[in-house]
Amino acid sequence: MAHRRHAPWLLAACASLFALLALPWPGTASGEAPANGDASVSGDDSVSDEAAVSNDASVPGEVAAPEADPAAPAKPDRPAPGSPQMGAMALAQDEARYVAPYGAGRAVLTIEPRLQARLERLLSDYRVPWAATVLLEPKTGRVLALAEYARKEDPRGLCLKASAPAASVFKIVTAAALLERGLEPDAAVCYHGGRHRLAPNNLADDPRRDRSCTTLASALGRSTNVVFAKLADRGLSAELLRAEAERFLFNAEIPFARPVEISRAEIPEDPFALASTAAGFGPVRLSPLHGAVLAAIVANGGVFVPPEVVASVDGAQPPAPAEPRRVLDERVALALAEMMRTTTTEGTARRLFRERSSRSPLGEIAVAAKTGSIAERDPYRDYSWFIGFAPVDDPQVAVAAVVANERLWRVKAPYVAREALKAYFAERAPQAHAALAAPLDEALR
Repeated sequence: MAHRRHAPWLLAACASLFALLALPWPGTASGEAPANGDASVSGDDSVSDEAAVSNDASVPGEVAAPEADPAAPAKPDRPAPGSPQMGAMALAQDEARYVAPYGAGRAVLTIEPRLQARLERLLSDYRVPWAATVLLEPKTGRVLALAEYARKEDPRGLCLKASAPAASVFKIVTAAALLERGLEPDAAVCYHGGRHRLAPNNLADDPRRDRSCTTLASALGRSTNVVFAKLADRGLSAELLRAEAERFLFNAEIPFARPVEISRAEIPEDPFALASTAAGFGPVRLSPLHGAVLAAIVANGGVFVPPEVVASVDGAQPPAPAEPRRVLDERVALALAEMMRTTTTEGTARRLFRERSSRSPLGEIAVAAKTGSIAERDPYRDYSWFIGFAPVDDPQVAVAAVVANERLWRVKAPYVAREALKAYFAERAPQAHAALAAPLDEALR
């Protein structure tokens, strides 16, 4: 039987159609802003941060059926050739201190062994895909703990890797920019919608629908997305927000004994994308060490004190200390500190920090903080953040915690950060040493 011959123009048309169908299609056509781009599905931390430990899956040692677990975030690049390199830190058991190779010598580190052990055990108990916690002294920059955990991969380097989206932690940057433009913490804003997602019509005033009103300070503590989007849309340009982010060391190197991945903040020019980014829905990444530095800048009244982990070096020249510098107006930093206090008194972390008793290591210590939460697809990861410092009136410690959960979450960053603060103050309370000695000494063995 004879075969029909197809006309060349018909074959060419079919090939063009198949090529068109193979092209990628946009994932969002509604005009709404997804949380942190098309890969994100939720950016509301005003609800989820209050519940910090899962009732279903946070029992230490129990493991829910996990999704396919991807590799933990890659480690930062190594220092440039020719510069002194600090190797992986390790506990010198006989000396009860952390050390690390440093060039041809050995560095003695500022890490506190008992505190580090307690935080590592806290993270490992919940067996999340990965998590990290940093504690440092704001006034000196001394790093006290770099606790890291990954369920399947080598966790070393997670504290220095900008793997998680910054989410609502970025509202600190937006709040500072608004304060510098003359907005007061008690400035009132009325709004509608925007609880879980933002849409362009949320940014316009609508007297018939704007039935909720709040202040800038309360909006920071409660992480009210639409308020930050509206205020940024009215008062900030991409240039202003980008400059403010760079004051807080986004898109910049943080001097440290080991390379710290740069926390990238892409500030778009499009008005709605800019407003969404200002509210914490933009393409912004943050490392745990940088998170602690953000808190320390506010704690120090706007002065950036570079973080240090090397206390001394045997057999080599120690690293030259980086000089502190002012990056934020003192008035703005003081206002930010008071605004961040509302996170633990009336905002997203209020339930966790309600505990006030003489038996608690925190006692009556006031904590200033900012939380954040956002989820990303492929693979699904539910990220939570907590950065803060304490006491508010005389900051002694800054903390940053980030936790990556699966759909069935186990523990969230506000709980981890609270326990880290408890551990810090317990170590400095003489009456608590005896109670802590047995479990911590066991962890150090």
